[in-house]
Amino acid sequence: MNSDAWAAVFAGIAAAFTGVIAVTGVWALVYAKRQLREARESEKVQHLIRFVEQFEGEPMVQYRRAVAQKRIDGTAYPPEAQKILGFFEMIGLLVRRNFLDDYDVWSTFSYWMFNVYADFRGDIEQEQKEDAAFYQDFCSLIERLRKIESEPPASGSDRPSRQQIREFWLDELNTIPGTPVRKRKARSDSVK
Repeated sequence: MNSDAWAAVFAGIAAAFTGVIAVTGVWALVYAKRQLREARESEKVQHLIRFVEQFEGEPMVQYRRAVAQKRIDGTAYPPEAQKILGFFEMIGLLVRRNFLDDYDVWSTFSYWMFNVYADFRGDIEQEQKEDAAFYQDFCSLIERLRKIESEPPASGSDRPSRQQIREFWLDELNTIPGTPVRKRKARSDSVK
């Protein structure tokens, strides 16, 4: 073989190795992207678990019971309500920033969020007249959760009546630390 033939053979081998390296690089990028997505989803679940633990534990249970007692007794806007609203505001912020999944939040917390929002909506709106950012993430989250709630099979629990809100607070009076949150049936991933 002459030198041109050897050069052609080596060029072919180099091209084949370059192709293998390119395919391996693309595969590595696809694999890394999938791994990052799975890690991100796992982090979202861990964030949700921490919020559930906070909601089920002290001092949040004390705040929930205190607000329940005061609402049943006729107090319009108990100071402890700020703690509950602040908790939901933080969840709203994390959903907006994509640290929590809105479907997971709907499944886990919408029962409380819809009732609390319905009961204190007027107070929130009054505060927003002075400061438009007042609980803005919570309010935005409520709208996102309502869209999820309206998907079939819709339960219509996103706008509770006065009687349903009263029953909600009566239930909250009996909350004890460690009581699991009432979960909703999760929608299938195909609904998303």
